[in-house]
Amino acid sequence: MRNKAVKFLIRILVIALSVCVVNFTAQTPLTPIVYADEVYTEAIDDLKKDKSFNENNYPEVKTDYSIRVIQIAESVNKELFVYTYQPSGNKIRASSINISTTINDEISYYNYKLKLISGQGTIYKYKVKGFSVLNENTRYYCISSLFRYFNNDIDEQAPDGNTITEVSYAINKEYCFGSINGKPYVNCVDVETIVVTDKFVGFVRYMDGFKFYVGACDSHFVAFNTDKPIDKLLEADVYYTTQSYSSAWVMFVGTREEFGEKSDAYAYLKYTDKVEHNGGGLFAGTYVWDRIQTVEDFIVSEDREDIYHGAIIDVKYSSKLTDAAMQELQGKRWVLRFAETDYTFWTGDGAYGTFATLVGDVTILRLKFETDGITYNLGVIDNKQSGSTDPVNETDVEISLNNKGKSIFGLILLGILVVIFAPLLPYVFKTVLWFVTLPFEILAGIIKLVKKRKRDEDD
Repeated sequence: MRNKAVKFLIRILVIALSVCVVNFTAQTPLTPIVYADEVYTEAIDDLKKDKSFNENNYPEVKTDYSIRVIQIAESVNKELFVYTYQPSGNKIRASSINISTTINDEISYYNYKLKLISGQGTIYKYKVKGFSVLNENTRYYCISSLFRYFNNDIDEQAPDGNTITEVSYAINKEYCFGSINGKPYVNCVDVETIVVTDKFVGFVRYMDGFKFYVGACDSHFVAFNTDKPIDKLLEADVYYTTQSYSSAWVMFVGTREEFGEKSDAYAYLKYTDKVEHNGGGLFAGTYVWDRIQTVEDFIVSEDREDIYHGAIIDVKYSSKLTDAAMQELQGKRWVLRFAETDYTFWTGDGAYGTFATLVGDVTILRLKFETDGITYNLGVIDNKQSGSTDPVNETDVEISLNNKGKSIFGLILLGILVVIFAPLLPYVFKTVLWFVTLPFEILAGIIKLVKKRKRDEDD
């Protein structure tokens, strides 16, 4: 039994080594690529350093707009390059790529921009911008997806105010770079990912109460479905961009808009995370929500009606999701509430305007979840998508006097009437007195008349 176990173990090791050799020879040449600053070799020349590379394996297919990774390579300048197969050629261009330099439970993806270096036929070479190769003996590059720019001629746009900015393609590869006995090697294996099948990006606006200006908090979210069932969503990583925005309307001048530079941003969410917001204004509401919600919980929590009882007035805030938003949310399973930004509306002499932050290019990078008692931690295949500049909710404010306020208002009104009509009071009193005494005077006159007639008759 012991000998059989040893033979079985040896057989497994041989198979594993064979797989490594096949992956190594099929994916990447061993020779490091050397470049001078900003002077790069052609993609085909680099790939031909691997004797197993055959250009005929990458034919042109004009109607295939996908992008696939052939291999990646490090340079001695610590740059990282990605070689792609683009069947439709230069009709499309890669824009960014999701890479994690950690694996398994520590996996953490970042979205890196790609710079086109060279291309010929269907073979292209990109430099990963803002990336520097780590000074580690073993280096991992787990690539979940690669993006290309949205193309109106070949892509279908998202509905109801949402806009797809970049289209993603699954790569599902994990590359390992290292050395054995001083010689470099590269290994590549497949990794599992999860696909976002449809999504909706938007924001809810919470008013900050009464101030000298109109202020609000915009709570940004993405609602989505996946191709794998999720019983409990534990964690999520989200990439998005932010951009400052201001608009002003001036009498006799018109409208002017200003846009700031786009900035990359990341949100790391856990199902235990909560957010609380209070605008600080008079009668401001306090709003609390979970970072990770089901769509059902999100809809219930955003159908709000809050009444604030003051000393003399009551203020009722109501907020309701629009019909268009409800339609988009139907059928989706999860909501990630990943960011909050400020909104301001101001007015002046013959002018008004807004200050806000535009949030867009939203893509989910990683999901950690439980299904059937098993925990998964996977990279995500998801487009970059921006929502509308209008909130998904409609708000209304009603102000009314309570009973105490009505009593006070009545007394104040009475006092005002007294002050207004004070100069007329003597005449009013005389008139009232005349009407009051008139019957008695008439009665006295009648009595006098009767007495006079009686005296006349006696005489």
